[in-house]
Amino acid sequence: MTQISQTLVNRNISVIDPISGQPHRTSIRLEKIEWEALRDICARENMSINDFCCKADRDERRCEHSRTSRIRSAILDHYRNQNNRLDS
Repeated sequence: MTQISQTLVNRNISVIDPISGQPHRTSIRLEKIEWEALRDICARENMSINDFCCKADRDERRCEHSRTSRIRSAILDHYRNQNNRLDS
C-alpha cells in the first residue's frame, strides 16, 4: 500500500477566549507554505504568530466557520492587500 505524504502541519497557538478573555492553547493545522507565509507576515509586521492568530480570530470581517479557516483567509487577505498596495 502506498502511503500518502501528509502536508498539513499541526501546531499549538495561544488565542484569547472570547467569553473569559483569558488566553488558551489550541491546535491549528496549516499547510507548510501557510506556516511559512504566517511566519513571514509576522516578521514583517513585527508581531507574534499568536498575536496574528488572535487578531484574525476576532476580526469581525472574518465570517469563516472555523478558527483555522479564519487564519488561512487572513493570511491570503494580507498578501492580496499587499499586491493591491503595490499596484496602486
